[in-house]
Amino acid sequence: MDGSGTSLHDGAPGTTGEPAGPPEKRKHCRTNSRRGLTDPADRSYPPVSAVCRALGILRAVNRQGIATINSLFGETGIPRPTIVRMLETLIYEGYVVRDNMCGGYRVTKRVADLSAGYSGINRVIEVARPLAIRLTQEIKWPIGLGVLDGDAIEIQYWTGTISPWAHTNTVLGIRPDLLTTAMGRAWLAYCDTAELEHYLARFRADPDRAFDEVEEEVFRALLRRVRRRGYASRDPRVEPKRMTTFGVPLMEDGRVEAVMSVSFYTSAIPHSELKRKILGPLIETRASIENALNFMSNQPALDENSRRSYEVSF
Repeated sequence: MDGSGTSLHDGAPGTTGEPAGPPEKRKHCRTNSRRGLTDPADRSYPPVSAVCRALGILRAVNRQGIATINSLFGETGIPRPTIVRMLETLIYEGYVVRDNMCGGYRVTKRVADLSAGYSGINRVIEVARPLAIRLTQEIKWPIGLGVLDGDAIEIQYWTGTISPWAHTNTVLGIRPDLLTTAMGRAWLAYCDTAELEHYLARFRADPDRAFDEVEEEVFRALLRRVRRRGYASRDPRVEPKRMTTFGVPLMEDGRVEAVMSVSFYTSAIPHSELKRKILGPLIETRASIENALNFMSNQPALDENSRRSYEVSF
């Protein structure tokens, strides 16, 4: 996976909605799958409406602070008798209490228990994890998922545990550098102008980087090349030198929210096979992740023109 360093060289080796069809013909993605192959757009069974309604009521009470039957009906549109039954159930479970002083319902501190198992992983990473697993099962090489954390990338997920060709036990906790790694370069190439200028200014002010005007112009040209190609590669002088890393952004609502990378031994894949074996599947997985994010936000799926813009060029 990405390491750290100071050189600016470009290391490229040459550079949905519900599934269609009858349920019996769908490929089931069980929620208890040990392989992690769950897809928010491809469910084995329809959602339980009572559970959906109860969670909707709980969220509405939490938002309103003090909620009444009428205010919950106005926000959710759920029939009032159903709202009463849901509230009684939530009261029984200890998540809601009737506040007679204020004349309504409010949540209790027990709702904090619902976040006890959440590790703080970025929402985009959560969506991307099963698709990263699927990609490693397809191409065999480990996939990393990371988000911006200060002046570096925080790797929040890695599929090396299921990769037969992983080069290390783990990369979790490693913080890929923005200037020299595939993850960092992918982020900077796709972030907005103000964010990019902020980090370039920090590079210039860092005496350890020797980021002068010449180096800055080289780096800006590199980032423009990343945008044209659709992927970033890390500096070949970054350890481990026997490996190459490619990185792509994960976009939501026009902003880069995370980055995804694949690392592999440079000698393992001929240059003529890179697009078919590595870059093509990586770019297609990016599109699938962004489609899943659109589905969860009720946004339209990527159209053909958008997908074509992701095509890799050397």
